[in-house]
Amino acid sequence: MKLTIGLSYAPEENEKYDRYREAVQHAARILDEEVTLVNLSAHPNQLTECDGVIFTGGNDIEPSRYGKQTEERLCTDIDEARDQVEFELAAKADENRMPTLGICRGLQLLNVHRGGTLVTDIQTFGGRDHTKIDGHDRRHRVKIETGSYLRGVFRASEGEINSSHHQAAERPGEGLIVVARAEEDGTIEALEWADPTGKPFFLAVQWHPERMEFDEPFAGRIFESFLWEVAAHKTLRSRL
Repeated sequence: MKLTIGLSYAPEENEKYDRYREAVQHAARILDEEVTLVNLSAHPNQLTECDGVIFTGGNDIEPSRYGKQTEERLCTDIDEARDQVEFELAAKADENRMPTLGICRGLQLLNVHRGGTLVTDIQTFGGRDHTKIDGHDRRHRVKIETGSYLRGVFRASEGEINSSHHQAAERPGEGLIVVARAEEDGTIEALEWADPTGKPFFLAVQWHPERMEFDEPFAGRIFESFLWEVAAHKTLRSRL
């Protein structure tokens, strides 16, 4: 099947976003799917041509969007123009009932989009350091909730992930539930629908599976599951 996947922000001149493209295409080869990728930050009007959308990592979100403007001093590299584009994309993805995957900032943005809040700086408010070490992603353990979609994907209750962030989800947005937490400090590591009945696929993870080895349990399967869900959704819609 031919699938078109939108990346909410993936400038070609920034090589770190190549990892998202590589991860999706790696999953596509495993599933024998043909995937076209669209950089929606450059071509937002092409969202309607997409079968699914991935919200990528990056800068902190403007804290006034979740009621914490007084904590802006704890935020870094805010890009309000990017915020605006991606919040509009999130709204349109909801309207079009599109399968959606969020990664790192993507989790945070999608949570705020649905009315949730963020911890503006994990360490300031008592959590562990989740940022990089000497320029390399930190690694730590994570626990997955029983009965969650994510538990079914990984077929495991716990494992190791990478980490490169100083913010995290605090209060889950409307309709969302926490399905993974960091083992050491309880930082929220994944969100999905509390009740997925009648809803398009939704999964958001705080770590960066695109920067892990694809054969690691908590990495490649995320992209494979996403593409499988996108293909199933497209097939179903074609029959309606």
